[in-house]
Amino acid sequence: MGYDLVIIGGGAAGFAGAMRAMDFGKRTLLIEKNQIGGAALFNGALSSKTWWELAKDFDKLFLTERGYQVQSFTFSFEEFRRIVQQAVQERQAQMLRQIQHYQAQGLLDLVYGTARFVGPHRIQVCPHDAPPYEVEAEYFLLATGSRPRMLPNLPVDGKRIFTSDHIDQLEGFPPDLLIIGSGVIGCEFASIFSTFPGVRVTMIEKAERILPAEDPDISNTIMQNLIECNVRFFTHAELKSIRPNPEGIEYIIQTQDNKIYHEKASHVLVAIGREPNSEGLGLEILGVEKTPSGQLVTEDTRTSVPYVYAAGDLDNRQAGFVNVAEQEARYAVERMFGRVKRPLQYDHLSWIMFLRPEVAGVGLNETQAKAQGHSYRVVRYGYHLTARGIAMRTRRSFFKLITTDEPDPYILGCRAVGPQASTIIGMVALMIRFSRRVSDLCSILQPHPALTEGIQECARALLDEAIFKPELHPE
Repeated sequence: MGYDLVIIGGGAAGFAGAMRAMDFGKRTLLIEKNQIGGAALFNGALSSKTWWELAKDFDKLFLTERGYQVQSFTFSFEEFRRIVQQAVQERQAQMLRQIQHYQAQGLLDLVYGTARFVGPHRIQVCPHDAPPYEVEAEYFLLATGSRPRMLPNLPVDGKRIFTSDHIDQLEGFPPDLLIIGSGVIGCEFASIFSTFPGVRVTMIEKAERILPAEDPDISNTIMQNLIECNVRFFTHAELKSIRPNPEGIEYIIQTQDNKIYHEKASHVLVAIGREPNSEGLGLEILGVEKTPSGQLVTEDTRTSVPYVYAAGDLDNRQAGFVNVAEQEARYAVERMFGRVKRPLQYDHLSWIMFLRPEVAGVGLNETQAKAQGHSYRVVRYGYHLTARGIAMRTRRSFFKLITTDEPDPYILGCRAVGPQASTIIGMVALMIRFSRRVSDLCSILQPHPALTEGIQECARALLDEAIFKPELHPE
């Protein structure tokens, strides 16, 4: 049995690649180990963000400065979980509807199981409910995603000690939660859980501050907001020991100044990053080159073996983003079959962190611009200087623009920290993608009142043209 394309992995990248192959009428085999949608759907981009949306809605009950105050309320973890599951199932149903459509046309085969290379252009398929068999294909797309990185000797049971993969298995809100790691995943779940009454969150981070990959002003804003939600932080700290027992989970923390803290928690979330699922694919048979971390070395999605491509967390370029995974998979299929219309570019990659408040970015931050040797300019502009920001009663929210150092500069990157940050940043991504100057951003007729006016005023401030001069409004 021969195929034009075999895709291993039915998550965001694998599904996007399969749908692009359908556009070209290519006979495709899609192999998924667990559930269509993968980690992005069940353990990441949709499920956790639905939790965040619920937490944000719940948080509005306590905004006493809005002229109202809720005196009594009830909430149900089980009902929240049902809503999250409903959202995930709705998205998966959309994906399966398309797969079934192309299955009926004879273009797409779906197998639940695993696969590994057994020779050039040949894999062994191991369905969960049938004997193994072998197939050949002209091309292969590897999109097996990633899994949470574990700590050695820490018994993860998915209930008291868990990762982001196990959130759906919780039976209630953890009353005293320790989060190990304060990157995006750790801070997102700290933002979610700390919103609800009766939950205390403690975070431990080896680096000197949380979100160590971002600029200090962003890290400090998020940290201050979380502190106001009763989140405790141990930064520049090391977890010396952790021991579960029937009464709780005991752990010892040592800080940089050699202070020792003996603490207890009811639950522990391990959020120290993710690692690629590159084992068991038989890549050594073909000689596919890997990085030391297990990702595949690629050149515009193609691996060291010309007919094998990789996308998403398996690719060594920009792992961890669903939008990147989908774009890489689509590009890989276009390249396989000679349909590439434009190069694969990452300079305008935009992303969202669902924190307190929302953070979105595109391009370089100030730390990266400095590390790469750019001669750059930077300006911050508060939400409170926009009419919409005032109407929303925002606090500690700002725009930050990083540009080249010239009279009419190009944009190197942008960050938005505050409500609707993700809807704002797309405009800047478009400016970077098409190499437009800051003066172009200044001249766009924005709707009013809208937060996008803040990005425009931020650009004007860089050119000393702002309507509301930020230096006159230091608050």
